[in-house]
Amino acid sequence: MKDLVLPAFEMDCRDWLVLTPAQAGLPDEVAGSPLLAVLSTLVIGDDSLREASGVLTIGLLDDELPSTRPVARDCVAAELVDIDAPPDSLQYVLATPDGALALLAEFTMPDGIDVEIVRRIEMLMKSFRWAV
Repeated sequence: MKDLVLPAFEMDCRDWLVLTPAQAGLPDEVAGSPLLAVLSTLVIGDDSLREASGVLTIGLLDDELPSTRPVARDCVAAELVDIDAPPDSLQYVLATPDGALALLAEFTMPDGIDVEIVRRIEMLMKSFRWAV
């Protein structure tokens, strides 16, 4: 098998803290998939704090991809739907231009689904671009 190389990518992370796995005290792999980054965001309300965290992993893209929902028109990211996942989480697949690899972005919201957190996640996913 030839070497597979992940192309460079860009995201607007202004509402997110982004750490490497080592900085977050996590291993370089999760369930056999390389862990690229750990993301966290916090929404400060008048009397509440709502948080979300996410991980970016990479894997081979095969023909049996679960159902997806496009995040927006002309957007790389697609939300995975009809998968067995916790109700307080969102998962997205971001296929490379050649379709051989994909990033998997998985987000959890420990306090349940929150409108502002979902907005931040979707804005992050809409901002994703493979670098040219």
